[in-house]
Amino acid sequence: MHTSPITDYWRRYHNAETLARFDALHTEAHITSTGVRLHIDLYEQPDPAAPVLVINHGGGGYSRIFLPVALALYDRGYTIVVPDQRGQGLSEGNRGDFTVGQLVQNIVDVAQWAQARYRGRLFLLGGSIGGGLVYQAAAVGAPAEAVVCHNLYDFGSIHDTLAMSRFAPLRHVPGLSWVSGALIRGLTAVAPSLRIPFRALGRFRDMVDGRDAAFFPIWANDPLPVKAVTLRYMRSTFTTPPAVPFEQNTVPVLVINPTRDRMVSPAVTQHNYERLGGEKRYAEIPYGHWATGADFLSMYADIVDGYLRERLAVNSARGV
Repeated sequence: MHTSPITDYWRRYHNAETLARFDALHTEAHITSTGVRLHIDLYEQPDPAAPVLVINHGGGGYSRIFLPVALALYDRGYTIVVPDQRGQGLSEGNRGDFTVGQLVQNIVDVAQWAQARYRGRLFLLGGSIGGGLVYQAAAVGAPAEAVVCHNLYDFGSIHDTLAMSRFAPLRHVPGLSWVSGALIRGLTAVAPSLRIPFRALGRFRDMVDGRDAAFFPIWANDPLPVKAVTLRYMRSTFTTPPAVPFEQNTVPVLVINPTRDRMVSPAVTQHNYERLGGEKRYAEIPYGHWATGADFLSMYADIVDGYLRERLAVNSARGV
C-alpha cells in the first residue's frame, strides 16, 4: 500500500484496532463541487437502504480525524459519508482561501450525491464551525431529514465570529464588534487574498480538555489542517447569514453543546439554540470543544443515534 508522510500522518491519532477497521471498511469517492475535486471517505453498510449520515468537519479538522465517530455511528447501522471541504484535508482547492458560501455548497453537493447513490434516509452532522455549516446547507435545500449541530454558530454575526476567536472579550465592549467588522471589511476590499495565520485566530490549545490532552500535540504537528486563511474567508464568517434565519427554521435540528468548552463559550451555542424555531432538541455533553475517548464516543453515539432513530420513526409514522 502506498504511503505518504503527509497524507498518512492522520494515522497517529488512532489506535491499532481503529486503523484496522478503517482499512477493512473504508472506501473513497470524489465529486466536483465549487469547481474543485472533493475527497470523500465512505463507510458503507451492506444494505443500500440503510440510513445515511454525512459528517462534516470544522475549521481545524478534516475527514480522518472523525474516524472514531464515523465508526461508532457505522456500528449503529448508518452508512457514513465524510467529505473534506474545498482547500482542506485531502480535497483540492487553494488551501485556506474559501468562503462560508462555498463550504455550504460543498455540503449541499455531497448530500445530493449521497442521496443519488443510496436509498436510505439522509441526515447531516457537523462539528465546530461545521455545525453552523450544516444548518446553512439544510436551509438552502440540502436533502436532509434532520440536522445534528455539534456547536451552532451564526455566520451572519460578527459577535459569533469574535466569540469563536481569541478576541472573544471584544464582543462585550460596546461598539468594538462593529469596529472589528468594519476593519475586516475594509481590509478585505483592499487585499482579499491577504493571509492570516489560522492558529493565531483561535484558542486552539483549549480545543480539548485534560482527558484528551494527547490529542493536541498530534494535531499541532499535523501537516493537513489549514495553516493560514485569507481575509476573504474571514469576512465571509460574519457576512453570510443562513438563507433561513434561526428563528424561521423548518428542519428538525439536534444541537449538542459541549459544556466544558474553553475554546468557544458554550453560551454562544445555547443562545443560538434558543433562537431556533421549528422542531428542535438540545443535549449537553460534559466535554471540551472536541473529544476522542471511549466514554465520549459511547455517549455521543447514544445521543446522535437516539435522536436520528426517533426522526426515522416519526417520518415513517407520517408516511414521509
